[in-house]
Amino acid sequence: MTLRTVLLSLQALMAAAEPDDPQDAVVAKQYKENPEMFTLTARHWTNVYAGGPSKNPDFDSKIQRLTDMGVMSHDARVALSTYNWELERATEAIFT
Repeated sequence: MTLRTVLLSLQALMAAAEPDDPQDAVVAKQYKENPEMFTLTARHWTNVYAGGPSKNPDFDSKIQRLTDMGVMSHDARVALSTYNWELERATEAIFT
């Protein structure tokens, strides 16, 4: 594959989401069942990993609570976003 082909493929994937044939089942489920939470989560991940303009203090405080318990910040983000940012469910998933 050339760089051009890769970029065109990425553009096509981003332009036409396929939640019924997902690359990430957790993200697709959130996209289909809770679009508002999907958008908030996408903004959060964009802010953290691509320097996006939007911050969510509620998400940040939940991540901080988990990191205070010894959880790596990336693992905290994954658990929280998997459970729609419900701290209790994410904590249970991490520590069980």
